[in-house]
Amino acid sequence: DYPSIMVTCGRRMAGISMALKTRANRAGADVTTIHLQDPRLDPACFDMLIVPQHDRVRGDNVIVTKAALNRMSQSYIATCAKTVPQQWKAAASPRVAVMIGGDNRRYKISHDMVTNMAQQLTEFSAANHANLFLIPSRRCSDTVLRYLRTALPPDNCIIATNDQPNPYPGVLAIADAVIVTSDSVNMASEAASTGKPVLIAYWRAETGRIAKFHQTMRDNNHTEPLTRFWPTGPFAILDESVVIRQQVHALLMR
Repeated sequence: DYPSIMVTCGRRMAGISMALKTRANRAGADVTTIHLQDPRLDPACFDMLIVPQHDRVRGDNVIVTKAALNRMSQSYIATCAKTVPQQWKAAASPRVAVMIGGDNRRYKISHDMVTNMAQQLTEFSAANHANLFLIPSRRCSDTVLRYLRTALPPDNCIIATNDQPNPYPGVLAIADAVIVTSDSVNMASEAASTGKPVLIAYWRAETGRIAKFHQTMRDNNHTEPLTRFWPTGPFAILDESVVIRQQVHALLMR
């Protein structure tokens, strides 16, 4: 028994997609494979690829998006808002969700980098009388989180803890703006789906594919770099789902 359409994501799953399609073909079954993200393989190994613009792979069966695909929608965020702690909902505006990433393949977060990040966040909070809601990602180390906990002003900063329900993504519903650290394409893409001001806080000057991604997001009014000042906008909602569905349908019908 094989599915008619199989969707996989990421380089680890690319081999599984190819293997199952080969097995299906040997069994006389017709399986259409759709793979998300650049597998670093020939696009001909799949029936369809869906990749973000900052990846290099191109071809007749390649659909290119501006950002990373994600599950965010206005209705999903509103539903998740029910689990946000009451303390967060009671905080005065402006309320700013701060999504903190961490180490990746390009760099490790150094003490100087986290010190600079704390300074950026403190200056923004003070200049705009903003309350900050810090939501660490799984890549955010305990060392980084501990430093931010001590360095940021306690009266204007709330940090998500493990003994509370996960406030993400419901916090996006109550936030007036979102700050995202520059290391994460996924978090920036998810934040931009709200249409709210999304500010990119740089650990350092990004290069290569990530720099290209952030430039695309700025050029399309989805994000701005974090400064001391409240953003003026306007900010465009990032929703590529309709266009992607149309393109997928067109390739399936070929």
